[in-house]
Amino acid sequence: MKAIKTLALVVNTNKPDARALAQSFSEEAERCGTHVHTTYEYPIPADFLKGADACCTIGGDGTFLSIVKESVTHQVPVFGINDGKLGFLATFSVEEAHGQLSKLLQGDYKLVHRPVLKCHFADGSSRLALNDCVIKHCSPSRLIHLKVRSNGQFVNEYYGDGLILATPTGSTAYNLSAGGPIVHPDAHVIVLTPICPHTLSDRSITFPHDVSLEILCEDAYLKEALISTDGSLCKNTSLPLTVKLAQQPLPLLKPLGYSYFNVLRSKLKWIGSNTLA
Repeated sequence: MKAIKTLALVVNTNKPDARALAQSFSEEAERCGTHVHTTYEYPIPADFLKGADACCTIGGDGTFLSIVKESVTHQVPVFGINDGKLGFLATFSVEEAHGQLSKLLQGDYKLVHRPVLKCHFADGSSRLALNDCVIKHCSPSRLIHLKVRSNGQFVNEYYGDGLILATPTGSTAYNLSAGGPIVHPDAHVIVLTPICPHTLSDRSITFPHDVSLEILCEDAYLKEALISTDGSLCKNTSLPLTVKLAQQPLPLLKPLGYSYFNVLRSKLKWIGSNTLA
């Protein structure tokens, strides 16, 4: 792959040692001949990634998710250094990043692309989501009655705490906690998972890449719902909502030898080793 000559660095200053780490990585990158421009702002400035060869986030998965729109818009590959807790997305530990940064900057990496949701609201606005879009009742203690259509075809009505629409990347987040399946990130699909449905037979459904899902509210008195994308509440809360895969994926920068299953075993504390593989 091509060498990284310009690196955008996004730093979460809520992490105690983030500034020191950013300074250390910036100095190391400059020694490799890479120009670094850094932001400590949240959200990041508009077009901050424009013209960069790659973007590095220092923080947790939340920091990583905050740059999805910019990365998709400008097709700038991103990698994350995990200074947070779980770190499913920001998969480099601080120690790994120190050991591999110079190799990455020299082009010793692989590029992968992850599907992203595009959520279209009733007023014509839209938002992107790398992990998921969640629809719930505005009052946390109330159930919500939703109807789902797939490419115009009626799928089902759901009466429960809400619905999760997840990408393969987001399948290991809220979707997994709600009993949904783990989906390999190379699959371009959308997973619909009901949250605590009142009908025990309601289970997750996996839809193909070209699907357009329409979510409608069946509660006559309910004018708005609680809608979030990647954990961030949406200002527009009116239904119907249409969700499909965005035309442009998220480009991710991964080290050579990266294994998705190694990440699963580590993060989910699976028992077993790869010694027999």
